[in-house]
Amino acid sequence: MKYLCPSCRSPLELSGDRLVCSPCGGGHASLIDGMIEFDGCTDKESFFEKQAIERLDRFYADYDADKFQEVLKRVHLWQMDWANKRVGIARKFWWEPHIGPIRDKAVLEIGCGVNYIVPSFLLNGNRVFAFDICKGSVDFLRKILGRIGAPTERLELAVADATRLELGEKFDIVDINNVLHHIDDRPAVFERVHRHLKDDGKLIIVEPNYYYPPRWMIETDSLDPFNFVKDYFVRNDLIEKGEKAIIFPRMRRQLLDAGFKIDATFKDPNFLGYFTQYWIREDTGLARAIFKLDEMLFRHILPAAVAPFQYIIASKA
Repeated sequence: MKYLCPSCRSPLELSGDRLVCSPCGGGHASLIDGMIEFDGCTDKESFFEKQAIERLDRFYADYDADKFQEVLKRVHLWQMDWANKRVGIARKFWWEPHIGPIRDKAVLEIGCGVNYIVPSFLLNGNRVFAFDICKGSVDFLRKILGRIGAPTERLELAVADATRLELGEKFDIVDINNVLHHIDDRPAVFERVHRHLKDDGKLIIVEPNYYYPPRWMIETDSLDPFNFVKDYFVRNDLIEKGEKAIIFPRMRRQLLDAGFKIDATFKDPNFLGYFTQYWIREDTGLARAIFKLDEMLFRHILPAAVAPFQYIIASKA
């Protein structure tokens, strides 16, 4: 991967174990254990600083190549194993009905985290550049990829900040999956995505909705200091301190301002979602019945404004 200077966008050159910018005269990143790590990348509220590694080890303890293939086949929320249904979206690979399967493409994965997405892209013949601001997250993803035997010869991982990273390459697909609600300066992200997306490429986004009633209750500041629900979620590392989900009308305007056009935007088809599936064993008749009833009712009755998640597919204007 060709990295550019975050300040002047000149090519960075490797000098020893440092990526340096000759025009600026300074270093910006280090090569550590075969991976580029940009300076200043830290997520002070990251779950990986607390109990998340222990929790993820438990979730993924029995993962191998066969287990991962089984997990990929569980497409709907009611089928998903615990490690994946915690995310809460109703369907994996939600973009396929709109743009088709992503195969044999150049993919930029922003905020790669730990989930099925990067390995599934690799198994579909894509060339993937994935990064996260949290080194613990990237390291754990590397461990999972090794555990399931995913092909990594077409993968490059990095520790980087989505508001500052500059690359000398363009991509067919840019995927942002449950990441933007952790980033304050979203216009800076969209500006860089626009530069890194091919003219015929697609930006795909799924994010939680701030006005989904249970989410609003957990995250609002208007009930402080008596918001004991929020206190519980923060104290138990179920959300990050200060985390706020997305206000979608505002974010759509930011995308338009960055030079995108919105090809499609739609709501998650379930309302109860994760909060129901939390209590019910996955891949059972009861889970499926509740999921289908919820989907049928929510799809027709409740507006997108209170959906748990919303989805956006965008391209260059």
